Amino acid sequence: MKATQINYPTLSVLELASNSPARMGRPLSSLAQLNLLEPKAKHELHYLRDGCVVLFKRPDSETWQVRFRLYDRKWHRFSTHHRDLSFAKRAAGELYDSAKFKEELGIPLVSRGFGMVAEACIKELNKDIEQGIKPMTNKDYKQAINRYLIPFFGKYHITKIDSQVVKEFEAWRKDKMGRTPVASTLMNHASAYNRVITTAIEHGWISANIPIARLSRKGVKSTARPAFTADEIEQLLAFLPQWALGGRTYEQQQIRLLLRDYIEVLLATGARCGKESMNMLWQHIQWYSDKEQRYLRIWVSGKTGGRWLIAKHHAADALGRLSMRRTELGLSLEDAIAAKSNLQVFTYADGTQPYAFQQTFTRMLAQAGLSKDADTGQKRTLYSLRHTYATFELLNGTDIHTLARQMGTSVNMLERHYSKLTATLAAGKLA
Repeated sequence: MKATQINYPTLSVLELASNSPARMGRPLSSLAQLNLLEPKAKHELHYLRDGCVVLFKRPDSETWQVRFRLYDRKWHRFSTHHRDLSFAKRAAGELYDSAKFKEELGIPLVSRGFGMVAEACIKELNKDIEQGIKPMTNKDYKQAINRYLIPFFGKYHITKIDSQVVKEFEAWRKDKMGRTPVASTLMNHASAYNRVITTAIEHGWISANIPIARLSRKGVKSTARPAFTADEIEQLLAFLPQWALGGRTYEQQQIRLLLRDYIEVLLATGARCGKESMNMLWQHIQWYSDKEQRYLRIWVSGKTGGRWLIAKHHAADALGRLSMRRTELGLSLEDAIAAKSNLQVFTYADGTQPYAFQQTFTRMLAQAGLSKDADTGQKRTLYSLRHTYATFELLNGTDIHTLARQMGTSVNMLERHYSKLTATLAAGKLA
């Protein structure tokens, strides 16, 4: 067709145009017919910096956008936030220069919000928990992130958190808790916060070279839990057998029998009260022989992961009562260990577990006259049994590294909490 000739629209084109809402009921003008045949104009592009920087518009926006490639050979796109072309060119140049500078320093071009990074961190923590990697510690981190870190820091870009923001967070947290947090709480929150920052670094969302304000770990020193003296333990163990036979209802009778055995096992192992000990299964208990001496070995999984611990010989009495009382077992300790059952150890005869022991334990101590530490006046809890175990082991000369492995804690933690074991406490051994 010659350039001077007109290419008239086909019938299908005319029908399409006439059926559009704007054309219904109106004849199509000659000019409109010609416009239908014109090809769509190409997007307007402007090249800067020897073609390295490209300005363009999206079909649905009047604001100029910019794209460019850096040394990583990837396209990076940003909005100039300008409709005026001259302003957009200036903004595009500044964005390009800033991006090159950040690339040379290893700084990410786009900052992520703390909330988004924290959610990614929680997914990583969940994977660790599923794989049995420090499940209790990681659950504590999740709780701190969800309860304190996301509610406050979630609205901030992670690179915008400075010392002033951290101070505001600490004041907000104190008001939310209604008290000044103790050092152990601050350490947990700081570790959870650091885990979020580590997630951002590992994903390339921030650079390890960029200083990020950290949470303080300095707080009110926590008070050590009260322990029992040797005489008090002797008094407690003498009181328990008769007390365990009491109880007016079936449930009271069952929990008394169970609590007696629970106390004796905790005193014999140093295991943590709660999930670590209550999740113990019969298949987790084994006989272990060393140099013709046989020991009870128990697998537990707690705050710092799984570990084997060695029980003192008198733990066999309590475990034997538990295995005989359990309806589904009804076996001696020897047979119960050999059966390798996946049943829980600390249960009532019917296999159910109590919701908690603490109230019954508190009432029992009151009846035994052992509720409070005679020196400090502090009320004793189930955790006092673990504290008592650690105290006695250190006084009896157990190596602190061995004790740390047995109890599933660190040497530093033991040194921090039991540094007050003076020569007076060990007088009987040192004299």
